[in-house]
Amino acid sequence: MKRATIADVAKQAGVSRSTVSYALSNKRPISDETRQRIQQAIVELEYRPNLVAQRLASGGSGKNIGFVLPLVAPEMTGLEMKFIAGAAGVINKADYNFILLAHADRSPNNLMRFAQSGLVDGFILLEVYMHDDRVNFLQREGIPFVLIGRCEDNTGLAYVDVDEDSSLEQSINHLISLGHQSIAYLYRKDDDYGFSVRTLRAYEETCKRHNIIPRVQPCALSPEDGERAVNALLTEHPDISAVIIWSDIPTLGAVQAVQNLGRRIPEDFSIICQEHSIISDLASFVPTIIDIRAEEMAAEAAQLMIDLLEGKEISQRQILFSPKLILDEIKSNAFRELKALPLKSPILNQFYPEIVERRNL
Repeated sequence: MKRATIADVAKQAGVSRSTVSYALSNKRPISDETRQRIQQAIVELEYRPNLVAQRLASGGSGKNIGFVLPLVAPEMTGLEMKFIAGAAGVINKADYNFILLAHADRSPNNLMRFAQSGLVDGFILLEVYMHDDRVNFLQREGIPFVLIGRCEDNTGLAYVDVDEDSSLEQSINHLISLGHQSIAYLYRKDDDYGFSVRTLRAYEETCKRHNIIPRVQPCALSPEDGERAVNALLTEHPDISAVIIWSDIPTLGAVQAVQNLGRRIPEDFSIICQEHSIISDLASFVPTIIDIRAEEMAAEAAQLMIDLLEGKEISQRQILFSPKLILDEIKSNAFRELKALPLKSPILNQFYPEIVERRNL
């Protein structure tokens, strides 16, 4: 059903659009009879005024950008903090206010209540689904927004996202170069979550191109589930010698499972995980990482949101970031020894500058 406009209300009430606008804003006196007709038309048409547009038209914008973050876990993860930091830096630098809207489920109700208050000029949405009710709502309301992620149908949408095809191609090519031919994937099970759907599809298509039998196992966001998933995989397919894991948190448990089975990492078994918010500090080795460039993506999304709000010409509204494969696995033994070196050690700074930077030594 088409969303009613102020013109529809004016036509049904038999008045001009400006009269409806005056009745809504109380800027000019309107007769009780006319106001009653307008109110009746609003109720019959289920008209909902775009409060953001009204506030902008009256010059009352507070330059507020809402950052909508459904929480996957009870607490914020390191990856989520990277997204927040990347977006907040750009938004604050541009003299806009960064408003974090974090909630524990994917329901659009929290967003809808806040959007209808008219307090926010535009939104950046994370944890995007293939069929996302939040996207449909913001489109109906005419409120500007940018996605970090993608839907199934992205016609007319502005988004920044990771290139999952590139991510899996880099990962599997690297594992094949190490001699692996049985490579599994631990994925987040959610048939409508955009990242899960596209990453699983990319894994299967990449395996097909390289004549590898795809073997997958669902895995939740916890070390315990990572351990359970790897145990299940290796019980059914003991020939598996490498695994790609969708998050570094279950990777902690996966490492434990592999080591409990007497396999050495990386000598006997290879692990690649997406992102590295905690794994480098807590695991017994430094894994190979798929760096999805979370801070860069969030910063790009924030700038895109600002450009939309300011009516600037935008050459590219849909942006894919190619992830970086960080090959730390081969440095794991040396890294543990290097940690003991003094902070300003010339060895660290000359030969391992990326370790110094990433570990903040």
